[in-house]
Amino acid sequence: MSPHPIRRVPIRRVLTRRVFSRRCTALLAVPALLIAAFVAFLPGAAAEASGGGQPAATSAHHPKPPRPTPPPRPAAFVVKGAVAHPLRLTVADLAKYPQHTQQVSFVSGSGTQTHTYTGPRLVDVIQAAGPKFRPEVKNDLLRYAVLIRASDGYESVLSWPEITEGFGGVQALIAATEDGVSLAADGPRLTVPSDTKGGRYVSWITSITLVRVGS
Repeated sequence: MSPHPIRRVPIRRVLTRRVFSRRCTALLAVPALLIAAFVAFLPGAAAEASGGGQPAATSAHHPKPPRPTPPPRPAAFVVKGAVAHPLRLTVADLAKYPQHTQQVSFVSGSGTQTHTYTGPRLVDVIQAAGPKFRPEVKNDLLRYAVLIRASDGYESVLSWPEITEGFGGVQALIAATEDGVSLAADGPRLTVPSDTKGGRYVSWITSITLVRVGS
């Protein structure tokens, strides 16, 4: 008889140990794979952070925003609204009216600007179109305003009494030149010399409309 008898282990216990061993191996493999993936990622991340790596082929492309389209330059502008004779004028046509020159300063988004303008008065051009005030209404002219519109949609308003002698008398011009340079290529510019800010200095004028705002 052998001094060391053979110890018999049940087959079920052997199978259980093998299954447990395989499960442990599988569970340990998952963290190992995650660590390997993280380590593989580090060189690329470090290179990208330092600027030495090449950009990924799938990186998003951000194009520069398009430049704003400049407003169309008006070939002519119209005088319309409550007038007997609507007009269609070019910058060259403004020479037919009495000319005035003024040096003005106003505050704009880029700071204070100072310019010299030449052209007819706004009130003279509208008078040439024949304002249709109501004679039966006392001081009907006090109920009117002038709407100036630019080719980019910008608009500004002056009251009729504001630019009329005997009331405001503001010498607003429809300027044909700025600092001695013709505005024929861009269209005329409205000036309002009584304004501190330049918001009503409308460029690229396309229309001047006399409107009645009273009841």
